[in-house]
Amino acid sequence: MKIRDFCTTHKKRIVVIAIALVTVLVIAGGAVFFFLWKNGGSGVSFGTGDFMMGDVAVGENMVSASGVTSVGITQENLEVEGLSEGLLIEEVYVSSGDELQEGDKILKLSEESVAQAREELEETLRDAELAYRAGVIEYEQNKITIAYDRDMAVLAGQQAQEVYNETIETLSDSVERAQEELDETNEQIAGYREMVNGDDYETTFKVAEYKELYDENLNLLTTRMEEWGVSWSQVVSGAGQTGGGNGSMTEMGNVRAEGSVSGSDAAAQVSSDVYSQYVTVLQSLYRVLEQNLTDYEQALSDYEDAVANARLNLQTLELSVSSLEEALNQAKSNYETQVLQAKLTLEQTLAAAERAESDYETAMEKAESDYETLKDAKEDAEENLALFESSVGDGYYYAAQSGSILRVMVQQNQYLASDGTIFMYTDPETMTVTVSVDQSDIARVEVGDEAYIESSEYGSFRGNVTEMNPVSQSDSRTNVTYNVTVALTGDIGNLATNETVTVIFGKGAANEE
Repeated sequence: MKIRDFCTTHKKRIVVIAIALVTVLVIAGGAVFFFLWKNGGSGVSFGTGDFMMGDVAVGENMVSASGVTSVGITQENLEVEGLSEGLLIEEVYVSSGDELQEGDKILKLSEESVAQAREELEETLRDAELAYRAGVIEYEQNKITIAYDRDMAVLAGQQAQEVYNETIETLSDSVERAQEELDETNEQIAGYREMVNGDDYETTFKVAEYKELYDENLNLLTTRMEEWGVSWSQVVSGAGQTGGGNGSMTEMGNVRAEGSVSGSDAAAQVSSDVYSQYVTVLQSLYRVLEQNLTDYEQALSDYEDAVANARLNLQTLELSVSSLEEALNQAKSNYETQVLQAKLTLEQTLAAAERAESDYETAMEKAESDYETLKDAKEDAEENLALFESSVGDGYYYAAQSGSILRVMVQQNQYLASDGTIFMYTDPETMTVTVSVDQSDIARVEVGDEAYIESSEYGSFRGNVTEMNPVSQSDSRTNVTYNVTVALTGDIGNLATNETVTVIFGKGAANEE
């Protein structure tokens, strides 16, 4: 604002403030305003330090400008939302300049468009109710699931160390088992090699013992046959009558019989009875010798089978060593890898347990937000349908309040869309003031900001920035300003229109009581 206007308008109030303030502040404040007045300009920016203007502490980063109050202008809109095609206007009952009373008929709408709009809004409501009912069920399910997840996270955290220890033990056991299998196989290989290359099997199956026993009895038999003059044929034939012998025994006996005493020579030396006894003894010994040979051959066969099996087992075990070594290496690798994973899992589980409650609260907030969104959508649909019925349900649009029409924005045979403007009119219940703010200060003013309004005749008021014109209204290139509109709030019944007032913008300007 102009500093000259500011001083002229607030002359009386400045005197009162000057009397109430300390002399130093009066002198400083007067110097500031005198300096600004000398330099002119439509807006005033305040630097560091605060001083009182009315009941407001005016300080740094605040902007001041002056303007004239005027009766508020209100737009009458169709507040019903969600209409896809709008409502067809059949008649318009008002024109610019008409005075309205609350409840006057403004428009007549076609019955068909009203019916279609009602059906559309009812369908929207049905969909919202269905979604809400489903949302209620989902919300209850989510509460159970979220609580379960929290409890499981807490429980997992309590058991995390035990699970980790069991995992490490299992991995260690796997390595130990693989090592034991390899060691056992190597031991078996060593054992089989010793069996194949040594004399363990021969000892086990008593091959040498059976061979030695057979040789001893064969030597005894042949020795006695020579002493007693008994031939192999007599021993074998007699033995065959009492049990017989086998071919190998006969063959060996024939070989050993060479050089023995003939039967006729022996018979000449001994009596027939004694000779017969000799033959009987030798035949018995021959049968023992046959058994000795059978035992020896069986032991030799078992020994050879055992050695063959040992070689086969040895070969099989030797072939399995590489796979067992690979299994051991794999177990060690798994141990190293999975120990790290187990440790990470432990830390993650403990962290999840620590934040279980906060995660629960976050999830519950999300579930409640989703539920509230569906609930709000249903309530909005209900309110929207109720608003439709109350405002245009009977096919007519009525004035919401009294006022003077400035401009009619619709015409006959036009479709009235959701939130469409019907007309603009003066609203005696509201008041605004439009001021010019310098371009150097406009960046510090935003729509929605609170403002302080000071009238020299009617006192102090408060308001909010409702509009900022982005196009400058000034013709000067050196003094560029922008129009800012402030709507006054609170009790404005004693404030007259066309009253020059001062508006102060800035954070905190309207926060001081």
